[in-house]
Amino acid sequence: MIQTYDINRIFPRFILQDKNGYAIAKALQAGLDYFLARSKVALDTILDVDEMPEWRLDELAWEYNCLYDYNADVDIKREWIRDAVKNYQLHGTAEGVRQYLKTYFGESRVDEFWEFGGDPGEFNVTVTGLRSDENEAWIRKAVEKAKNVRSVLANIVFNGGESACEVECAVVDTGYSIVVDCVMYD
Repeated sequence: MIQTYDINRIFPRFILQDKNGYAIAKALQAGLDYFLARSKVALDTILDVDEMPEWRLDELAWEYNCLYDYNADVDIKREWIRDAVKNYQLHGTAEGVRQYLKTYFGESRVDEFWEFGGDPGEFNVTVTGLRSDENEAWIRKAVEKAKNVRSVLANIVFNGGESACEVECAVVDTGYSIVVDCVMYD
């Protein structure tokens, strides 16, 4: 809420009774009103994540050094900035990876090695959505930033609802990649 000032309360009566004094008082009041309106816009730009322009979200992501995609939708960017401190506390954990992917893909799941029978330190990521080279590259980049150093991404599962999903498994011994089409059932 922008506060306005009543010149009758700010200036003495003898100044307001003079026409030049009254004109100066009205000019000062207009200047104060303009200053307050601009200050409100500036504070919203700096503090209110829901009101700030997209360029400010991008700047805050750089300032916070948080996980962020500059090409994402503005609503997703707002959520990342809003949750930056909370997510920073989860950085390097499976929950941190899940939270970051959840914002972009909706539902996401991180299964650690003991949940799927992998080698220690491995984990799988499951996201809702269809596989594309762009989505897979985005996930790999996001996971690399969010995971701890010793963990290894073993598989990415795209659960596209009614459509088939693709699971990519890297075969370490031969260096080949295997892509398997499957249908997810709950």
